[in-house]
Amino acid sequence: MIDFVGRLSWLLFNVGVPVCAPFALLPLLSFSRFYRQSSNGIAIRSVQNGQLLWVVISMCASACYEIGSALGDASTNSRLAFMLAGLLWHVLFLVVASILVSFGAADSTPHPDYRHGDEARERKLMWTSTIMTAAVAASFALSHYSLN
Repeated sequence: MIDFVGRLSWLLFNVGVPVCAPFALLPLLSFSRFYRQSSNGIAIRSVQNGQLLWVVISMCASACYEIGSALGDASTNSRLAFMLAGLLWHVLFLVVASILVSFGAADSTPHPDYRHGDEARERKLMWTSTIMTAAVAASFALSHYSLN
């Protein structure tokens, strides 16, 4: 039972809180009279330009640290290959997320020649960041639990 609680708490604090905090806490702004008007749709706007990719970057860095720390304890060559593949997987996601978040940050600045076609690109980045977050959250948890 204690092992289950320990695993659940790791999952909650290392995956659940970083991923769910923007969606859970930002709607609380609607309770303030000052921010009530501007808080409509704030959860979607907060991840619209790929801000969830910051979560991907931090989870990938944590996964790389965990895998790198366990590389010396690999008992077989197949386990070592699995660990190196996991390390490469998370490094690639880290690099791609870093590039995409820089594009999202650059695109979030206001431009006078803003076109409606740019909205579709923003949605693509939002969905890409959401899918990448789900994939990295699953692979981070998988790598953590396979090492422990």
